[in-house]
Amino acid sequence: MKDFSLSDVRLFTKAAQLGGLTPAADVLNVPKASASRQLQRLEATVGHLLLHRGSTRFALTEEGREFLVAAQHVLTILDDVMLNLSSGGNAVTGRLRIVVPHYYGRALLMSHLPAFMTAYPQLEVVVETGNDRADLFRDEADVAIRRGRDGCDELVARHLKDEALMLCATPDYLAPHPAVESLQDFSRHVFLTTGADGRKREVNLAAVDKTHRVRVQSAFRSDDMELILQLALSSRGIALLPVSLAQPQVDRGLLLPVLPQLKLKPQEINLVYLPARRNSPKIKTFVDYVLSIFRSS
Repeated sequence: MKDFSLSDVRLFTKAAQLGGLTPAADVLNVPKASASRQLQRLEATVGHLLLHRGSTRFALTEEGREFLVAAQHVLTILDDVMLNLSSGGNAVTGRLRIVVPHYYGRALLMSHLPAFMTAYPQLEVVVETGNDRADLFRDEADVAIRRGRDGCDELVARHLKDEALMLCATPDYLAPHPAVESLQDFSRHVFLTTGADGRKREVNLAAVDKTHRVRVQSAFRSDDMELILQLALSSRGIALLPVSLAQPQVDRGLLLPVLPQLKLKPQEINLVYLPARRNSPKIKTFVDYVLSIFRSS
């Protein structure tokens, strides 16, 4: 097996990130004349073309995409180790990128991040909301908060909480529609859900005893729970929402529970990260901090 030049690998990953060799060379302070030679040398070592490049085209090849995943993973681990060694082994520094769904980014982190940032002023914290299925192997993310355990088999998943769910709708929506007294009655209703699975006229409802495949008149799906809430409040259908988000609206009379006798299975919320990075000081510190919050709540 041929040895890789680390500088060549770093140039490739930066070019893939920035969309070109020239911006990558500028960021890494590599002479533009040698950037192309470095990439050619890396491709010769790998034995495959990694990038399509031309005057109007710059894109990863299939082999380039596969190599990029491994390259980013290796570079991240090396950077963490070097930072840890240079700081004496315990410094919490560098950049911590956290990926969370919209609602949980605010509900779970907003009130706790200021104290964490004050405790570790040398750590740059970046929070990205909206991505509920960030691929930690492909994305440059350190930790993620996820709903459920799907996709967690190759990750370390630390349980944070079980989020109770409820079905609800406005009185204005329910008044002219048929009453919902059983799962079969949903066939005459519009359903608002964050669930990505199911067909246009089907939804999966996870109850405590089993998961029910329910036929509906139509289904609107989004990964943004607050958007689902706003559509429900606009009388657009029956929504499946976290109790923590819907209950204040129920208390105000703006929403009514629907089929409350159906005992819905709580949604599991996990904090996930790559097994190879469990000893990274910044990740370990953040994970311990978040777990301590939920243990005490």
